[in-house]
Amino acid sequence: MADEAPLEETRPTGHGRARGLVSSRVSGSRVQATTHAPPDDLAAVVESFWCARWDLRGQPPHVTELLGDPAIHLSFEAGVGRIVGVWTRLWTRTLAEEGVVRAVKLHPGAGRAVLPRAVRDFSNRITPLDEAFDEVPDVLGPADDGDGLRVLADWLRPRLVITDDVRLAVRMMRRIRRTDLTRVDQLAEDAGMTVRAVQRLFAEHVGATPKWVIRRHRLQEAALRVERGEVEQLADLALALGYADQAHLARDFRAATGRTLRGFESDLRR
Repeated sequence: MADEAPLEETRPTGHGRARGLVSSRVSGSRVQATTHAPPDDLAAVVESFWCARWDLRGQPPHVTELLGDPAIHLSFEAGVGRIVGVWTRLWTRTLAEEGVVRAVKLHPGAGRAVLPRAVRDFSNRITPLDEAFDEVPDVLGPADDGDGLRVLADWLRPRLVITDDVRLAVRMMRRIRRTDLTRVDQLAEDAGMTVRAVQRLFAEHVGATPKWVIRRHRLQEAALRVERGEVEQLADLALALGYADQAHLARDFRAATGRTLRGFESDLRR
């Protein structure tokens, strides 16, 4: 089928190029990861399909730490399907021995198009897929990643319910990610909504408060610019990201990651 072709087009992610990654790039290079573009008919809801595999037998484990996007992942590993909710804390996972994951990442704001209840009910939780759905697809059955992800895509299609509120939530999330917006009232004004209405929309469709989403985006940008070596003066970075001063950025970053920006910069090269 023509709409299945994009699942065969992969690009290496190099496990270390994800948004807001705070793990060591040297250690992460031992994990193979690819992303797969969604078919056109799923692109309104799906940001990407992705796979990861590792064989660390006889080697030290790899610790993954992420300032993740406020997005829902449906992941399949070791014969189990899981809903990985929006993680408002630092995501940490240790990869050891060997393993394979096949998964789909939904657009931030699109979770309610798939999930049977409010996205906030899944936040900071890993929920077995069979607790929310009667049927669990055999995504890990096929030997080929592309074939396995097509099974997942076929399972998703009949379950999608894309309402006007889903579209609005996705648009608002893109507005935050693509601009220098720093306040919830700006977001509400742009959408012609009250702040309270925006908060209700985010609880239902995003799984985190709009204030948290805006802050997370700014911290991801800070981490990304440091990772790229674009930051000489932290005071200039704070100003560029809309912080009142360097101390405010430093407090937010330490609260989210447990380390300073310069400490994070050093840890990337471990």
